Amino acid sequence: MARIFVLMGGDAPEREISLKSGKAVAKAVARKGHEVWAFDLSFQHENSLPPKSIPPSNPEMLLACSPATLPHWLSALRPDVVFPILHGGYGEDGTLQAMFELFRIPYASPPPLACQIAMNKIQFKRILVAEGILTPDYCVVEREEFESDFEGTIDKIEHSVSYPCVVKPSSQGSTIGTSVINLPDRMALKEALLESFRYDHEVLVERKIVGKEITVAVLGSKDKAKALPVIEIVPKVSDFFDFTAKYTPGMAEHKLPPSISQEAQERAQKIAVKIHNLLGCRAVTRTDMMVDSDEKIFVLELNAIPGMTEVSLVPEAAKAIGISFEELMEILLEEAIQTPLRTW
Repeated sequence: MARIFVLMGGDAPEREISLKSGKAVAKAVARKGHEVWAFDLSFQHENSLPPKSIPPSNPEMLLACSPATLPHWLSALRPDVVFPILHGGYGEDGTLQAMFELFRIPYASPPPLACQIAMNKIQFKRILVAEGILTPDYCVVEREEFESDFEGTIDKIEHSVSYPCVVKPSSQGSTIGTSVINLPDRMALKEALLESFRYDHEVLVERKIVGKEITVAVLGSKDKAKALPVIEIVPKVSDFFDFTAKYTPGMAEHKLPPSISQEAQERAQKIAVKIHNLLGCRAVTRTDMMVDSDEKIFVLELNAIPGMTEVSLVPEAAKAIGISFEELMEILLEEAIQTPLRTW
């Protein structure tokens, strides 16, 4: 039996989804017989120091905690493993993972640098290009550039990316702040940029690939990294897999097996494992891709802490090969315990 912290919530726009994921994880780990303390982590809980009498483990009870007071809770209870189930923000960009490394506490997620790269879509794209991995054409727009020369910025986008295109904040998850511009429309493109700049000072504009959207989860690390079955995602209410389609039951169809060839599925799995290992990931990640009419595979992004809600893709892919949600959590727990922490 292990002592487990499950961290959820956070202060990113995906807070509510993180709470759903975290509660599911906490209950699943507890069902395997572990001691579980579940935390709602937020800067709003600034005075949330642990009490003199530490509450008993209870996956149903959320303890208030802030990033500033988390070290006190870690010291007071000294968990065997932390599950950081936070989507976006400081929970997914490597910040918390660096804290766990300093405290010498194992954690069930990719390491800090992998999280940081995955969270920054622009840096991630540059690595893909450098490694010769196919990804949609793109350009980067900075807020200062846009504000000082709107017309020139639009000209640059139309010249390097053209239409249809996808506009997204560089460091944001769950397609928050993301827009799709299907037809040439400079004012619509301006509005899309303004929406993305609400969440980041850098925006990624990439060519929209017309085709089928697929995702591949990878479990483990290095030579033990294993791709789970490929899932095709078909949104029912929009032309891309947006926030509503991701997290509302019935708003997207998950095809398993997908409607692409077996050969394309195997290529997608190899690509996902390659990227997972290229970034130095462990635990579980999910790589999103597009497959065009010629079955060319374009990599979009890697999710370092994918969703774990009742409509999430990773648990569904694991279930397809006989791994229950509880078993998946146990696999992540064992790997975290067995993975050496960084040495300086």
